[in-house]
Amino acid sequence: MMMCGSEKWFRIAGLLARQRVGQLSEKELRELEEWREASSENKLLYDRWQDGEFLEASFKSYQRIGRRKALLDMEKRVQFQRKKKLRLQVLRWGSVAAVFVMVVLSSLYLFDRETEKTVKEQVAIALMKPQRPVLRLDNGTTMLLDSLKGNFEEAGVLVKKAGESTLSYSAENLSQVTQLAYNTIEVPKGAEFDLILSDGTHVWLNADSKLKYPVTFGNDAREVELEGEGYFKVTKDEKKPFRVVVKKQTVEVLGTEFNVDAYPGERNTYTTLVSGKVKVDADGQTVILNPGMQSVVNDEKMYTRKVNVAEVISWRNGMFVLENHTLEEIMSKLARWYDFTVFYQNMSLKEATFKGKIPRYASFESVLNILEKTGEVKFNVKNQIVTVYQ
Repeated sequence: MMMCGSEKWFRIAGLLARQRVGQLSEKELRELEEWREASSENKLLYDRWQDGEFLEASFKSYQRIGRRKALLDMEKRVQFQRKKKLRLQVLRWGSVAAVFVMVVLSSLYLFDRETEKTVKEQVAIALMKPQRPVLRLDNGTTMLLDSLKGNFEEAGVLVKKAGESTLSYSAENLSQVTQLAYNTIEVPKGAEFDLILSDGTHVWLNADSKLKYPVTFGNDAREVELEGEGYFKVTKDEKKPFRVVVKKQTVEVLGTEFNVDAYPGERNTYTTLVSGKVKVDADGQTVILNPGMQSVVNDEKMYTRKVNVAEVISWRNGMFVLENHTLEEIMSKLARWYDFTVFYQNMSLKEATFKGKIPRYASFESVLNILEKTGEVKFNVKNQIVTVYQ
């Protein structure tokens, strides 16, 4: 069904508001992704929505206006546009953004009303101040990726910035490789980055992650080393299998899409298959994954289970995924985006498990409220320290 301009904008605003509270289906996530990539203006609006400081300032301004008056004003504006049969596209972009933000903040306010604070007298904990992703070249030189401009050559391969947070390698004119040169991308807490390898494979890196990879691959295999979390969309090459080395295991594919969660210091390593087929080797044990399956590897055992793939990979759309993860793992995920230290009154609380989704850019207090509603744990926050108790 075709939508007019205003309906389209209100549809997108509603999707963004629901993304914030973790209520989007896989189909809706794809719709939102397609809208974001459709124009630079859409991308700017989307980025603003992900900006915690911008939202906080806008929400405080919205609260001063008052919920009822803001909703009435918004309704009058919509009715006026419908009566005049105006299309939102003919408005100046600033006006579009204003209506857009009003809809989103209205939805967000209603969500906050539904999840009344149960975490009492909390000190606000903000999102991490974005740090700067770093590219480490083969000779040890480091480059700050956010300030990188123009193209450069590394070991005969053309490297260029493709957008604000994508690095691309092109080896089209390179002759046979005699010696591999390695680069490493280090993504800090509070940031994300992605790159396109010389074979066309696309890799998205989550916060606090590191990927070491050859500038161009050799003649026999393609192998990279990952610390942290990455989503891989591998270009198929039957002559050169693609391998991801993480901790004590290797994930091998020909051409497929999969997610690897392998943070140092965490007990489990998770490999989740989206499409195709992968082989996971760990300490002499091997499993073959089909789409929708996840392998779990730790020092004690290796096993597989069926998971909701859309939830596992929704970190790429601004969500925290709680797919039967322990509270210790969940708090580790949160600590890569929020600035806090956690203390457990009872160490057994670390093993409490949760399932669901939490919007990454929600306020920290609302995240704790969601976890508290399970009845498993309670939280107290003071001076950037989160105490977990029953």
